[in-house]
Amino acid sequence: MAASQIKRYFLAVDGLRLMASINIVLFHLQGIGGLYDLHEKPLWLFRILKGPAFHASIFFMLGGFIFTIKFARQAATFNNKSFLIKRFKELYPLHLITTLAMVILKVIHNFPEGTLDIPKLLQSTFMHLSMLWSFIPFGTYALNRPSWALSAFFLCYLLFGPTLRLVVKLQRKRTCLLVALACLLPILLWALLFGAIGTPGHLYPFFHIFAPVRFFEFVSGMVLARFFQLSTNGGTASLVKSIGNDLMLLTAFGLIFVNLQLQKSGNGLTVFLSYHVLMLPLYFIILFGLATEAGIIARLLSFPVIRKTGRSSFYPYLIHIPLISIICYICEHGFSYYKFLHRPINILMFVVVLYTGAYFYVNHIRKRKPSGPPSR
Repeated sequence: MAASQIKRYFLAVDGLRLMASINIVLFHLQGIGGLYDLHEKPLWLFRILKGPAFHASIFFMLGGFIFTIKFARQAATFNNKSFLIKRFKELYPLHLITTLAMVILKVIHNFPEGTLDIPKLLQSTFMHLSMLWSFIPFGTYALNRPSWALSAFFLCYLLFGPTLRLVVKLQRKRTCLLVALACLLPILLWALLFGAIGTPGHLYPFFHIFAPVRFFEFVSGMVLARFFQLSTNGGTASLVKSIGNDLMLLTAFGLIFVNLQLQKSGNGLTVFLSYHVLMLPLYFIILFGLATEAGIIARLLSFPVIRKTGRSSFYPYLIHIPLISIICYICEHGFSYYKFLHRPINILMFVVVLYTGAYFYVNHIRKRKPSGPPSR
């Protein structure tokens, strides 16, 4: 079987999932008051957390990459309907539970105060549960805010089959790079449109989560997978290649850290471009470098406990806001304790319990198997 046709499982990529997931969870938690007692010190840590250094874009690229590697051989006969149904069964039940949990919390919080807008709540519930929220977020409560990504992902899943048939027709690495570059164009134009209307804050959620634009991030991951297939030669990586790969990854990580400064010092458009456009080529490089599994960084992210926890990372992403909201409500109304989010030790314990629970659910209760044979 040709190297470009081999279905692989990428151990280090699961480690990247974990790193990105924790960054996003901590980004959300500090945004609602978490880690307040640290007073944003050390500065380097809060630059990474508040960026965040790794955000939803990398998960869209990861999704496109992994599914393309998995299904490239079946492109001509790929059953998109079965794929959609399987993903729905895997992801929607938790989405339903977390959304309804946030609806209940919204009622508990606002109804006694007389500030609950029932028509708005019903509309919000419908938009979330129908997974249309990332298309039309106007005039709604956020409820479980991270669930916008699930809404956008299902557009990607809907279009995955026909897009896969186009991607596997790419036969040259240069063509793949040109197509990946072309995927940046609609994202860039979307950012420039946001800048042209003055980057109004009330429209930021719409420009941030709009599913059709996120689809191009997913496609860039698919094209990266094809580029990887055309690049791989198999065999064990040489020492020179391993060192070069580590240097490439360290450079990309460093450039991400530098890019985060733009989000602190720039205007609205600069911040949006930094977040939504400039990060993508760096994520492209990191994902490719880790997929080669050469070097010390890839090996570190391939440690069993890291990659197995990373494999379950979507569950903490989807559940952390409802769970922390419930905990804070109990602490505040049951024990008059208003600083759960403020104390770093509380956040540390919360994150450890969150990811440990997800680890045991996926690896022991659900007993989910990898999507392909280990590459080692």
